[in-house]
Amino acid sequence: MQWFPKLKRIEWFSLFIIISIYIGLTFSNLTKLPMFVDEALYLRWGQIAGADATWRFISLTDGKQPLYTWAVVPFMNYFGDPLYGGRFVSALCGLFTMLGVMYAGWLIADKQLAFWAGLFALFSPFLFFYNRFAVMEAMEVMFGVWIFNMSILLARTRRLDVALLLGMWSGLALLVKSPALMFVLLIPSAYILEIDFKKIFSKATFQFIGLVFIAWALAEVINNIQRLSPWMGMIKEKNLSFIVPYDEIFQDSLRLWNNFKDIWRWHAHYTTVPVLLTALFGTFTWAKEHWRKSLLTFGWFFLPVFGTVLVAKLFAPRYMMFTTPFLMILSGYGIVSLKNTKLRIALFTLLVLLPFLQIRQLITDPIHYSYLKMDEGYVNGWSAGNGTKQIAQWAISRIQDTGKPMTIYTEGTFGILPHGLELYVQGKTNKLTVTGLYPIGDIPPAIVVAQAYNNPETYLILNNTLTQDVPAGLELVASYDKLRDNPMRLYRVIPR
Repeated sequence: MQWFPKLKRIEWFSLFIIISIYIGLTFSNLTKLPMFVDEALYLRWGQIAGADATWRFISLTDGKQPLYTWAVVPFMNYFGDPLYGGRFVSALCGLFTMLGVMYAGWLIADKQLAFWAGLFALFSPFLFFYNRFAVMEAMEVMFGVWIFNMSILLARTRRLDVALLLGMWSGLALLVKSPALMFVLLIPSAYILEIDFKKIFSKATFQFIGLVFIAWALAEVINNIQRLSPWMGMIKEKNLSFIVPYDEIFQDSLRLWNNFKDIWRWHAHYTTVPVLLTALFGTFTWAKEHWRKSLLTFGWFFLPVFGTVLVAKLFAPRYMMFTTPFLMILSGYGIVSLKNTKLRIALFTLLVLLPFLQIRQLITDPIHYSYLKMDEGYVNGWSAGNGTKQIAQWAISRIQDTGKPMTIYTEGTFGILPHGLELYVQGKTNKLTVTGLYPIGDIPPAIVVAQAYNNPETYLILNNTLTQDVPAGLELVASYDKLRDNPMRLYRVIPR
């Protein structure tokens, strides 16, 4: 079979333009949005893992797979700014996601679908937003799209080398995040493109089944690399915080209904309703012409969504990003099904106008982007990290000026504080001690006041507890506002 499309000169030029636009948009103002709590945690893990090989599986202590943590290690040091390095990895994964969507379009249909689906992926606010975050979702989506592509290749070729490549890729996907298992389990569905229902028990069918089992076995071998760490069991324990036990799935109908509403509300906001309608149109139009291709693509979108609705106990919009690429393929077919070229261009322009405006604001003013309420934690409250980098830079400069050791107590023992602060001071000074405290009762806490007697360079950061005025015994050094409330405040502790 033909493994890659033969592109004409104009098609190569178009591909170059699409990639250039992606790079220009996605890598612009990459750190304009302040660090988010999960980013601080994942990047700090990467920093520790890079410095000490015995901690390479540190993410497992919180039940998170390690591949993303490993991937960010070289980039954090290379770029100097660990946040930029972590987000660079996600943005790079996003580029391969877009190329994967284009390859899927060609593989399942033709070059027209490849380019239109790629354009929809390029202007998807859902993909764009999380392709610029130092979290695992962008890498998870990339693996999902290419598992889809390799599954189709395996169904068409039934070759051992393809099965081995698919198995290795699937194993790496399982090292990113648990929901990648949904894509791995969907691998056999690709055979819907090739199966002859009149000869369902043919040699080709059993060949394919055998190769799928080989791919699954290899994926599980790679996944079990995590058994080198005693903390692999934490993954199952962590997953229990997010999903309900299988025997309880249908016990709470309100949870199921709310999950269903949430997913479509999130897609309506970040994917936009016109694009969703175009995907629906593309699904039905495609089904009339090539029902197998439509069913396969829609299934890779719908089945993970359906599975999430059934089992999710605690989830957020970013956890549903991994289904977006298949919507982009279906939307692309909605455009391809129109026979008039001018109509295609005009409709696509109208469809991506709102997404483009969203993307522009995410680049220029992400603080005031119209987030869904449950996503405001990126820019507001204890989970938003505005002030973390500034305080770290101030502390390093202060130590250099005074030559004295410094102690900073933080409100929080996990996430933005103290991990975000540690992230920016690592390797810059050995005279700074960062200690997390939680919960905080008296302000300032007695332990902080006692430390101030021994070291005048003692400071306290409040990031959650609100105070009307500067508490007695503290001197405000700096305050960093967020969207509305909970500014991050740095105080010098005055011995009483």
